[in-house]
Amino acid sequence: MSTSRARAKTVTRSWQPVTEVERELMEAVGRGDNKGCLRVLAGADLVGYVAKDQVDAGGDAPWRSISSGCLIVRTVGERLPRRPGTVAVRTSLDTLARGWADPRLALLVNPGTPVEMYLTARPRDLLRWKRLSKKATRGVPKNERPMRLLTKATGPLSGPLAHGLGCGALLAVTNGVMWNDLDDVYDDYEQDRQLLRDLWGTTTARDWQENMDTLLAAENSPAEPEFALRVRARLTRAWGVPPAHEDWRHACTEALDELSAPPSADAEVQRVIGRVLAYEARFRADGLLPAGGVVRSAVAYDYGRGVNFARWGFSARLCGADVAQAAIVRAGALSREHYASWAEFSAGYALGRLLRFDGDEFGDWYASVLRPHRMLMEDTSGPWRSIPWEE
Repeated sequence: MSTSRARAKTVTRSWQPVTEVERELMEAVGRGDNKGCLRVLAGADLVGYVAKDQVDAGGDAPWRSISSGCLIVRTVGERLPRRPGTVAVRTSLDTLARGWADPRLALLVNPGTPVEMYLTARPRDLLRWKRLSKKATRGVPKNERPMRLLTKATGPLSGPLAHGLGCGALLAVTNGVMWNDLDDVYDDYEQDRQLLRDLWGTTTARDWQENMDTLLAAENSPAEPEFALRVRARLTRAWGVPPAHEDWRHACTEALDELSAPPSADAEVQRVIGRVLAYEARFRADGLLPAGGVVRSAVAYDYGRGVNFARWGFSARLCGADVAQAAIVRAGALSREHYASWAEFSAGYALGRLLRFDGDEFGDWYASVLRPHRMLMEDTSGPWRSIPWEE
C-alpha cells in the first residue's frame, strides 16, 4: 500500500486558504480524505526552489527544497516570500513522478501549514501519481493549464491596483493563473524569463521598460485597426449612431487622402474593415457584443497584455514591485479612459487579439477570448463582477 498522509494542524486565525487549491485541500484534510488530497494535488501547480545564479548560468539547477529525507514543494498559494538568491520552479505531481530518482526520498507538500501532506515515493506511488495526473489533465494540451478563473484571497481585491489587474484577467484566465497575484512568479522564474526573451526580445531591465512604454502607449499592435476604429468613432459621435459600412469605408479613404497616404495603406485599411465587420458579427452572435453593438477601440489588447507584461517582468526580476504596480495601475486608468465598462473593454481586447493572431479562422484563438470573457462576465467571485468599472 502506498502512503499518503495529510497532517491536520491547528488552523490559526491568521491562516486562510489563499486559492481554491488550498481550500480544497483543507476540506479534504477536514474529512480525513487522503485520497482526495492526492487528487487535488494531481491537478495543481507545485513549486520548489533553486539557486538563481545557477538558473541564470543555464542548465538544470539542483533543488534547494530537500530536507530530512523529503523533497519539499508548495502549492502556489503557499509560495515562500521572494528571496534574492533563490527562485521558484514550477512542477507537477506528474512531472515529479516521471523524474523521481531516489525512492528513499518522500514528498512533503506545504510543510508547517494546515494543509501539509506527506507522500512516499516508491515505484507504485509514482504510478499512482501519473494515473491521477492523467485524469486531472484530460483534454488539456501538454504543458498547458486549463483555462480557469483563479482569485488569490490575499491579493488585491479592490482599488486601482485590483482594477488594473482585472484588465489583465482575460490573459490570466487563458493561462490558468491567478488574475490578482503580484508575487514572486507568474509561471516560474525560468519560464517567464524565456517567454520575455523568445516572444518579446526582452532580457534586460531597459528592454522591459521600452516594451512596457510601448504597450501603455498602445503602439505594440498594428496601427491600421485603431485608425479605422477611430474614424468610425468620430462619425458615431457626429451622427449619433454608427455609420453604414460604406460610409465608414469612404470616410477612411478620405482621411488617408488627407494624410497623403499611399494607395497600399487604403487597401490595407479596407481589408481590416472587412475583418472587423466579420468579427463584430460573430461577437454579437456569441454575446461578446450586444445586438447592434460595435467595438469602440482595440487598445484594450495592448493594455491587457501590458498588465501581464508587468507581472512577467517582476517575476523575471527585470523590474521592482513598485514599478510593476505603477504600470498595472496606469494600464487600468488608460482602459477607463477608452471604455465605459468591462464588457466594452473585453470586446476591444478580443478584437485586438484576434486581428493579430486568429487569421479569420474562429478556431482556438477565438476560443481563447470567448471562454475567458464568459467566465469573467458570469462568475460573481471574479473581478468583473466585484470591481466597479468606474471609480
